[in-house]
Amino acid sequence: MEAPRAAEPAAGKADDLQAIVTRNIRVAMALRGVNQKDLAKVLGIATSSMSQKFTGKTLWNLVDIEKASGFFHVKPEALVAGHGFEPWTSGL
Repeated sequence: MEAPRAAEPAAGKADDLQAIVTRNIRVAMALRGVNQKDLAKVLGIATSSMSQKFTGKTLWNLVDIEKASGFFHVKPEALVAGHGFEPWTSGL
């Protein structure tokens, strides 16, 4: 008898989540008047690496999301919410 295998994530789900995080971080940046260079400094990465996150060449990870949420004074869930970033309920 073969051991059950973990379910594979549905195709496109990770890409969808990355796009949601990117969109929500862009909104948070616009609301706070923050540029990519400022956010890169907070995340402890090079500006070029920050640019790659926004173009999808490099993925957002949990540490990025946690640092960004602290910087924007929102819960991490606000940056990964699939329904859209809502600054009026997230503290921005």
